[in-house]
Amino acid sequence: MNQSSPLVGAPLFATMLRLAVPGVIGALLFSALGLAEAGFLKSAGADALASVAVVFPLVILAAMFSAGAMGGAISGFTARAIGAGDQEQAAAVLACAVVISVLGGLLMWALVVLFGPLLYRYASDSTEVVNGATLYASLLFPAIPVYWLVNMLCSFLRGTGDMVRPALVAGVMLLSYTVLAMFMIPDAGASLTQTMKSAALAMVASYFFSLLLAIYFIGQQRQPVRFRLAAVRLSTLIPILKQGLLASSQSVMTVTYAMVTTLLFSRYGTDWLAGYGLAVRLELIMVPVIFGIGASLIAIVGAYVGAGQREKAISIAWQGILINAAIVGIVGLLFAVFPSIWCGLVGSDDVVTGYCSQSLQIITPTYAFFALGLGCYFASQGLNTLKFPVLGALLRLCIVATGIFWVSAATPVNVVLLLVAFAVVVYGVFITLALKFGPWRDIPPVNK
Repeated sequence: MNQSSPLVGAPLFATMLRLAVPGVIGALLFSALGLAEAGFLKSAGADALASVAVVFPLVILAAMFSAGAMGGAISGFTARAIGAGDQEQAAAVLACAVVISVLGGLLMWALVVLFGPLLYRYASDSTEVVNGATLYASLLFPAIPVYWLVNMLCSFLRGTGDMVRPALVAGVMLLSYTVLAMFMIPDAGASLTQTMKSAALAMVASYFFSLLLAIYFIGQQRQPVRFRLAAVRLSTLIPILKQGLLASSQSVMTVTYAMVTTLLFSRYGTDWLAGYGLAVRLELIMVPVIFGIGASLIAIVGAYVGAGQREKAISIAWQGILINAAIVGIVGLLFAVFPSIWCGLVGSDDVVTGYCSQSLQIITPTYAFFALGLGCYFASQGLNTLKFPVLGALLRLCIVATGIFWVSAATPVNVVLLLVAFAVVVYGVFITLALKFGPWRDIPPVNK
């Protein structure tokens, strides 16, 4: 048995626990960055919060592309190369990660410069907010290639089975931003221009601090795979781009799905939109948990595939996916029975809190299916079988999008909540069955 990767042949549950715990912590730290920024801007006033909120979806999209989509492809290719004991291929993946980071980040910066102002004007009719968002983005997005590079280097480390150092990078990004924001972001009374400049520069500096740590980790002598730009191969770059672009289409569909559900609930007024929004935040907290376990699956499953043990890799994938679904599903059931635990914590208005609770009672029982589908997505990055998870995301989007044509203010709101819940159940069940009876069906091991 190929032991080139320490993950191959290691005790499964102990290995998953060892990888998943720091993976979840790192994902939570990355997610906390946006919350920290909102906390520091709160005292600056509504215009400052709104200006950043208008730009925030673009930052989230950059994270989804660089950490989840392209980053997931990097993790999968790295894990398979390490599992096969192919150090040259692993070096090629690392070099490709750097090239894709720079090109992807520059392309995103250019698109934001060209089309960002249109988005800001569409999102807000306030001149102050549009100007604030434009200024904030003009300072932040020149550094977005750095953000891409941080996420891609961390994805490479995760693909080698190292979850601790990416968590440390996330911690440095959050800590450095917090310290800088404390000194740089002014209190109430400062101009919006001054506030936006300070907020953007504090975030940019945190990107650079975390990049320095990521480069240090990659450049350590004990690091088995060293960076060499000359290691770039088209035969490696093109498959990574194909898988990453396929995964990126799911990221776009996820953002579109969020926009469609927001549109549907906006038909019931501001209170319902706010209440549903609070409920969705709980789901967003579940994503780092799923990601932490899913990232460990990419590393373990990919290593077994690279070692020629595909049948074993599929078996491990199912075990990890079911563990993921069980954990998140139990959390969902808990909040379905006791929704006030969450809604009372994040809501201040009784009406909005009530709508939040009503949303959780219908949606959270589907968390297991959400984790099932997303777990399959992560495992598929290790097995290079992303087509069906992406189709599942498209199916979920199409089901909810039908509501655009028939949902009105007269439609009982529970019908819309049930539509969202039904779409999530279909998403999880479709992907599971499609993989089970498709590319993950029982087949002889490869390279026996």
